[in-house]
Amino acid sequence: MKKIKPFNIDINTINKVGLILSNKKINANICLDARVFEYPGLENVFIMENDLYGNLMPKGFCFLAFNGNHGLIGKQLKLETLKNSNIQDIKNIVNANNDG
Repeated sequence: MKKIKPFNIDINTINKVGLILSNKKINANICLDARVFEYPGLENVFIMENDLYGNLMPKGFCFLAFNGNHGLIGKQLKLETLKNSNIQDIKNIVNANNDG
């Protein structure tokens, strides 16, 4: 019997941040055990359970993905940071890292 891996982003985090499960087609390798969420209030900003290459994030981390100057980019983010950030904090992270 195949062991089912629990999701990396728990329901409390999803509800606190207001994440919306995405059905948008994004240009990233999504592994079968991972989900992609849209960050509320920010267009084309995603919270992912894997990185852009399909690697699952370690426990306690997610991947913040967004459109940079040359396509989809992002950075690893602690779930605690995500939970304690507001929309302006996330905008600041995106703006500081969108040169890719």
